[in-house]
Amino acid sequence: MKDQDMKELRKQKRFPFIEDILIDGIQRCTSMDICECGLFVSAIQHFEEKNIINVTIPFKGEKITLKGQVQFYQSGIGMGIRFVDLNDEQRAIIRELIEAIVQKKGFE
Repeated sequence: MKDQDMKELRKQKRFPFIEDILIDGIQRCTSMDICECGLFVSAIQHFEEKNIINVTIPFKGEKITLKGQVQFYQSGIGMGIRFVDLNDEQRAIIRELIEAIVQKKGFE
């Protein structure tokens, strides 16, 4: 991914989101941060850029599964995932999740 593309994706503020998540219902990973358009996941296993994946994240004691696209993969470090095809309810859940992080951690 080009540096300019990375800057475009980072226009939204990121918030720490250290949680165990599932990729495609089977691969356990740890998320590192989240924004309204996606999240970064620490992952040692290889993921192909541009692949569409299912990302299951914790929300209010339950799990929510969102569709994402692998934007970039750094071997042995992790990957950036952009949320895709979200409906209004899923967008609202992400906003609510971020608002909870802001209130808990005191971010602006």
